[in-house]
Order: sequence, then structure tokens, then C-alpha cells
Amino acid sequence: MAGRLQDKIVCITGAAQGIGAGIAEAMAKEGARIIIGDVNDDGARALAEKIGAHAVHLDVSSQESWQALADYVGKHFGKLDILVNNAGLELVKPMQDHSLADWRNIMAVNVDGIFLGCKTFEALLRESGKSGSPASVINISSIAGLVGYPDQLAYNTSKGAVRHMSKSLAIEWAAHGDAIRCNSIHPGCIRTPMLELAVEGWVENGSVPADDPWSAVAALCPLNTVGLPEDIAMGALYLGSDESRFVTGIELVIDGGWVAR
Repeated sequence: MAGRLQDKIVCITGAAQGIGAGIAEAMAKEGARIIIGDVNDDGARALAEKIGAHAVHLDVSSQESWQALADYVGKHFGKLDILVNNAGLELVKPMQDHSLADWRNIMAVNVDGIFLGCKTFEALLRESGKSGSPASVINISSIAGLVGYPDQLAYNTSKGAVRHMSKSLAIEWAAHGDAIRCNSIHPGCIRTPMLELAVEGWVENGSVPADDPWSAVAALCPLNTVGLPEDIAMGALYLGSDESRFVTGIELVIDGGWVAR
């Protein structure tokens, strides 16, 4: 039986670990042909070997690096059906401790990286859309792009930008008749290396107790649990598949009820 993404060409950034890896594994199981773009070459190669994917070095803040990846995809596949912009950085410290270099580094990865990915791959996405099934861009934002959190100014701002960029591109591509959909996913507390780093910061600033921080984090969610990368992967599968052909410009919140509270 064919998978939901059978033979679709998918590029996922930051997929060497965490949410990106979860999405890559889930999409590969559904028959997709995966290209992993990451600065973590060893991690990307290890996952690629595990799931039968391609691993290509990618610095999302570099236009030249994005172009090299697009050239690779164009040469080997000729189109791109799904682009998952997942790569991102977290920063947990008070605004007064943010340096301008800190700010720019977060924006370079979390905002510039998505802009460059969408811009560089637009032609290959458009080529996919000619087949009759719209291409899909999935931008990974955060619930921090919807509501504010202390000591995360640069991160919160960058994720809010991802949300609005996704809506703007959805409307722009539709207005020009391009068969490209664009949506954002907003994960809540998902147990990843990035969240583990953030929780360390929350312990330091007293937001959660040092003796059992994860129980405290889970208790903030109405479902009283911390999510897993697979939870986000299920949302990405939907937005990447033809089941969501009439869905563009939305923000899919997967957070155990955090924002609702």
C-alpha cells in the first residue's frame, strides 16, 4: 500500500535531531524521498543512513549554502514537493543581556534562513505544483510566536516573524497563481535538545524548580505532559500531504493546550 507521501520529494532543514528528525522519519515511512539539510553533518548522515535519505550540508543563514542545496535537489530530482523549514536557534536570557550579535544570530537562522529557503526553492516548488498537486512549504514556528515569554525576546520575535512570513507567502503565491501552499506549525513544549537547553535557562531564572523541572513544565499544559517530536511530525504529515490541499496560510498549534490556557 502506497504511503501518504509516496515518492514526494521533501527537503527538511535542521533534521539531524529533535523535531526535524522526527518529521524526516515520519515522512520517510510514508514513502517520501528525503533530503536532510543541516550544519551537523555527522548527525545528518547518521539519520540519512537510517531512513534511506540524502544528507547535504546546509547553513541556513548562507545564501550560497542554500543555492548549493537547491542545485543538488534540481540535479537529482528536478523539483521539490515539500519544504520543511525547521532549523532554528533558541536564546534564553534577559533582554539587557542580549548583545546585538546575539540578536542578529537568532534572526539570521530563524528568520533569514526561512526567507532564503523559500526564495531559493520557489522555482523548484513551482515546478512541482505543475503536476496538479500543490507544493507545500511548512515553516516551524513556536507558541512563542503567538504569545510572549520572559527572557526570550529575540527568539519570541523571530518566531512571530515566521508566523507572519508564512501567511504573507501563502497569499502572495496564491495571488500569483503559483500552486504552492504555505503554513506554519507552532509547537509547544516538545522534548528536544533545544527545549532541554531552554529548561536549563528557566531553572536559572526561577521559572521552574531545579529539583523537578520537567514535571513543572508538563503541569503548564492542560494535558499535563510534554510533547514528543512525533507529535509535531503528525501535523507536518498532514500539511505536506494532499489531504490538506485546501489549506494555506494557517497556524497549526500543537501544544497540549498551552496557548488555550
